[in-house]
Amino acid sequence: MTPTANELSSIDIEPSKIKRLLRKAFWLFNVYLPAQHDSVVLTRNGKLMFNSKDKTTGRILHVYRNHEFRDMTETVHFLRDKQIIDNAPDGIVVDVGGYIGMSSTGFLLENLFEKSLSFEPSPENFRLLKENIKLNGLEDRLFAYNIALSDEVGTLEFELSDKNYGDNRVRETSEQGTYGEQERSVISIKADTFDKFLESNPDIETEKIKLIWMDIQGHEGRFIKGAGNFLKDNKHVPVVIEFWPYGIERSGVEKKDFLTTIYGLFKSFYILGQFNEGLHEIKELDDYWDENLKGEDGLNILLIN
Repeated sequence: MTPTANELSSIDIEPSKIKRLLRKAFWLFNVYLPAQHDSVVLTRNGKLMFNSKDKTTGRILHVYRNHEFRDMTETVHFLRDKQIIDNAPDGIVVDVGGYIGMSSTGFLLENLFEKSLSFEPSPENFRLLKENIKLNGLEDRLFAYNIALSDEVGTLEFELSDKNYGDNRVRETSEQGTYGEQERSVISIKADTFDKFLESNPDIETEKIKLIWMDIQGHEGRFIKGAGNFLKDNKHVPVVIEFWPYGIERSGVEKKDFLTTIYGLFKSFYILGQFNEGLHEIKELDDYWDENLKGEDGLNILLIN
């Protein structure tokens, strides 16, 4: 049954220490340790099905009952307050790296956008994404595509994480990585550019796209190159990316090339969760690159004009 607004708003996403321990124990003994299966949990992002052996996302969803929900809602409200996007919930959000759909379902069930276009290249994650569309009654609002968005059309090698199924990545090198990426199993996936995708799908109302929300494990630079025409023609559309220099370099994009592309398309940025610290000039990314180069986690930033 589709979750109601009251059910979603009553979910505790700030559990006490005791409640966190109880939820972790439930996840461990009832979800993770039994034989692999599809597990479902009601979260602030909606009713979500996930692979029980996903050590990262499954545990987070069970313990905290949300995934980046505050970042998502705060970002949209901030964009509205700054009049970067209008208040009407009639637009489209583009969810690049849709995973199992939890960002898209959160945006739509909160009625922040009317529709979402979600792109997820992993066959297994895409299967779960399609299931989550049905679980949340979003068949006419959430449109899923089993492709990677890159700077080329064709097939790409895709390395699979065995513990965090949201950390699958396009492989550009099999060299030794800091986190053992060279040991991952690899599959082939279909790739397209966002510009060519839009050309092939003229029924999509591009003028209604209000936000691009992206987390593709370092492939962001390649997506932006492949979306260059759209971004040049739609400078009003803000873009959220995970700025992760280590992942960007492993995607085959050097610092200079990445920053040159970004500088040519955007004027400034905010850091998610730190909006009160103000606007940053786009060229400050040079300093942030060096500060974040060795980190395992990226910095979520909002690129705007």
